[in-house]
Amino acid sequence: MQTLSVILLVLMLLPVVLSLSFMPFLTRETISFGVTVSEETYRSESLRRMRRSYAALSLILHGILLIAGLVILLQPGGAAAQGTVFAVGIGLMVAISIVLNLVFHLNMKKRQPSLPSAPAEKSKVIIDTEFRRNKLIWSNTWFLVHAAIIAGSVLLTLANYDAIPDQIAMKFDFAGNVTRFADKSVQTVLFPNFMQVVMTLLFLFINWSIHHSKQQTYAGDPERSVRQSTLFRRSWSLYTLISGLAMVLLFSFIQLNMLHPMDTDLIMLISLAVPVFVVLFAAVLSFVTGQGGSRIGRKRDASAVQPANDDRYWKLGGVYYNPQDPSIFVEKRMGIGWTLNFAHPAGWIILGGLLIVIAVAALISG
Repeated sequence: MQTLSVILLVLMLLPVVLSLSFMPFLTRETISFGVTVSEETYRSESLRRMRRSYAALSLILHGILLIAGLVILLQPGGAAAQGTVFAVGIGLMVAISIVLNLVFHLNMKKRQPSLPSAPAEKSKVIIDTEFRRNKLIWSNTWFLVHAAIIAGSVLLTLANYDAIPDQIAMKFDFAGNVTRFADKSVQTVLFPNFMQVVMTLLFLFINWSIHHSKQQTYAGDPERSVRQSTLFRRSWSLYTLISGLAMVLLFSFIQLNMLHPMDTDLIMLISLAVPVFVVLFAAVLSFVTGQGGSRIGRKRDASAVQPANDDRYWKLGGVYYNPQDPSIFVEKRMGIGWTLNFAHPAGWIILGGLLIVIAVAALISG
């Protein structure tokens, strides 16, 4: 079972590596490593080579890291170190991605003065006052399905509380061995429901933020831009609903195992298969849509229209700080999805709230 678990782990991490490595190809074609350019410039041979260099270097570094982690896990006794290997591996992947993005961003800033730009009179800003009337997301009412499953799990668990063993298996290694038990208590048996509520509220908040994030319309082809943005938001809204449901079902499965202990191989298979599905879903959606829907119905001919330049508000190409912008959520420049306007007080409140919830969940899980 250890080999199967490692395979599932690879299936979960490999899409992350590919998404990180090819991220410059998934951004809007008016952004190159956090710097504003025209589509025509973005498609120039010099910037193509720059993106290919980034992808090659990222694949090499992340590939070495991934192989090293797998070698450790496949060694005798490697399953016991799975938590440490996974945590350190993810931390290093994030660090590699941040450093690469920063290096290439600074390189791009140096190149910017020598790049061709469209005439000043071609720079335009488009505002679509009808955009919010489009169906940008799937209704939050769908989260009532998640709530019903949570309520059913709570009732089933409490109704069968006496049948739950005094010692509950809480953690397993890749070999399917139990690494931590916990004494039965109401808090212990309902912990999966706590996680379900946290996950559901988080995904609901993400869905809400997708609808309220700042509109970004490209002046070169505003109609296509609005269509792409609408499809992009609806696609990721659907992702939040389905992924949230998958995670809720996973915790219900874990809770069911407390009532009726199952084969450890089945537990490991389901516990890893669900995160693999969530990650694969996100990776596929990223490559299909691109940032802001830029890969949906993409034109073959590049526009020379210079987009509105707000580079001064993007610190190091990735941190948005604009006191004049009332928006809380804006599209990322490097990556897929949205980020916060850190000049808005609500942005810090939201970030602080998320960190508190994560800390509390980690503390309770022990």
